[in-house]
Amino acid sequence: MAFFMVTFTYPPSKAKEVGDAFVSGKAPELPDYVKRTDIFIVMDVELKTYAIYQVPDEKAHEGLVAITKRFTGYFSIEGSRFKIEPLLTVTEALPLIGLG
Repeated sequence: MAFFMVTFTYPPSKAKEVGDAFVSGKAPELPDYVKRTDIFIVMDVELKTYAIYQVPDEKAHEGLVAITKRFTGYFSIEGSRFKIEPLLTVTEALPLIGLG
């Protein structure tokens, strides 16, 4: 299973606009094989969300493209930005440092 974490930030003054984009369908729906497992919100100077997505390994590339397309639906909201990071489980990461 492949995991992706999206960090999405935006000014608090744009929260309603972000919410409207989320419920209106401005942000494209994800395919069935992309599952959002968790979403967390941090309230600071900016609002920040962390969303974790799970995608079958054989669909990792297509899933990454779909997640990217979803977040480009927020491009028109001034001050919003996102970053997508692939995640490794501990079991997957240990061999990379010679421990697996």
